[in-house]
Amino acid sequence: MSHLKFDFAVIGGDMRQVYLAEYLLECGCRVCKYALCADIPDSSCYAASSLSEAVSNAETVLAPIPINKSKEIPLSLLPDMLREGQSFFAGCIPRDFQEKVFSKGIFVSDLMKDEILTVKNSIATAEGAIAEAIQKSSRNLHGSRCLVLGYGTCGKTLVSYLTGMFCHVTVCARRPGIRAEAETLTGKVIAPEALKEHADSFDFIFNTIPAPILDRSLLKSLRKQALIIDIASAPGGVDFAAARDLGISAYLCPGLPGRYAPRSSAHAIAEAVFRILKEFNDMSS
Repeated sequence: MSHLKFDFAVIGGDMRQVYLAEYLLECGCRVCKYALCADIPDSSCYAASSLSEAVSNAETVLAPIPINKSKEIPLSLLPDMLREGQSFFAGCIPRDFQEKVFSKGIFVSDLMKDEILTVKNSIATAEGAIAEAIQKSSRNLHGSRCLVLGYGTCGKTLVSYLTGMFCHVTVCARRPGIRAEAETLTGKVIAPEALKEHADSFDFIFNTIPAPILDRSLLKSLRKQALIIDIASAPGGVDFAAARDLGISAYLCPGLPGRYAPRSSAHAIAEAVFRILKEFNDMSS
């Protein structure tokens, strides 16, 4: 594919895509852009006049995280614009889209399934969640009682930050082994079935579980001053309609890395893309 005009086409998305294009240019790559949310002053970044022009002229296409973030990038049309030998990266790629593109001989990688990037992404997510909590609350996090629902990658990073800020952190997790791991850091864990009896103990609740967990019944047990920050994948794990009815402050906060640390997140994405492409090329050679 070396005959193509560009090494990368960066299309759509939030400020992560803007900084990603800039970083790739700094690395000496040939880059074209389409439907970015902000301008790039570097004149060496070619502005494609259409999605088709951008996609068809690049060896590697870098779409948004998540892939459906931009209305300017129609998923129904995108597969037909790609062709054999290209590489395609995005986040949260639907299975049918991935299968269709892969069947055309295109290398496809869902960045949200890359373990290394997920860990780095959790840092920006945790910092963003804490920033949201500070902005939306009238009290300090320091010394507060915090509940973290879930102890996956984002939950672990968030717990580390909150513990370092001298919060009293409780982790709620389903699996006993995960609770045992969390207990070594927080000192306090509970199982989901015990959540209701402890619900009125918390000032801040951070949810990382992408499944219904804070339903109306549980929300009724919370203290009225509690603040809920939901960072799980949409639609989150909170009954937001019930929270409004009950007068509880609850916020779904998607895309935190793109809002709070887009430059750092873009560099992490670029590193992941370079690494994955190298691994793929090494396997293919």
